[in-house]
Amino acid sequence: MSCSVHDAVRLERLGIPTAAIGTEPFLDEALEQARLLGMPAYRMVLIPHPVQLLSTAELQAVADASLPQIVARLTIRR
Repeated sequence: MSCSVHDAVRLERLGIPTAAIGTEPFLDEALEQARLLGMPAYRMVLIPHPVQLLSTAELQAVADASLPQIVARLTIRR
């Protein structure tokens, strides 16, 4: 997830809204990465863990449930 956070912070600095997505067990590491990159207030879009065992339909349900938060991160001006 650290590459996603790194890319998200870089894009955010350029004024491009991002929605980095990660699973809950990795939140602390992602927030620490954002802090080290100078963006301690970066907010992740969290999804339940694990995802690798989900069926296609279950994964689609997770994506559907996350969509409002993703859209908000991409469209709400901060």
